[in-house]
Amino acid sequence: MKVTNETICKLPEKEQGLVKALLIDIKEINDTKVKPEIYLDWIDQHTEYSPERTDPCPDYYGMYAIRSEFCGDIIGVEMDINTLDTCLCLLNNYVTYI
Repeated sequence: MKVTNETICKLPEKEQGLVKALLIDIKEINDTKVKPEIYLDWIDQHTEYSPERTDPCPDYYGMYAIRSEFCGDIIGVEMDINTLDTCLCLLNNYVTYI
């Protein structure tokens, strides 16, 4: 689910305040000359398990991902809210100083 100001109410209530602040960081990053633009994605589906699979299959439900507007691919890996905050801070600092 693409996280916007309209869909933020579907997120866990305890994370909504921080996610609002992170959306501002995403807007600042997108306002720079960095292209393609990015957006925040909340993984709202459980991983489907295959009966042929023998190793543990990770379930990323409730985690976040940074995605590219151009192709929708994940930039980096799936993250919890704290790791996402750190990554966006790093990315925002990087694009501010280039």
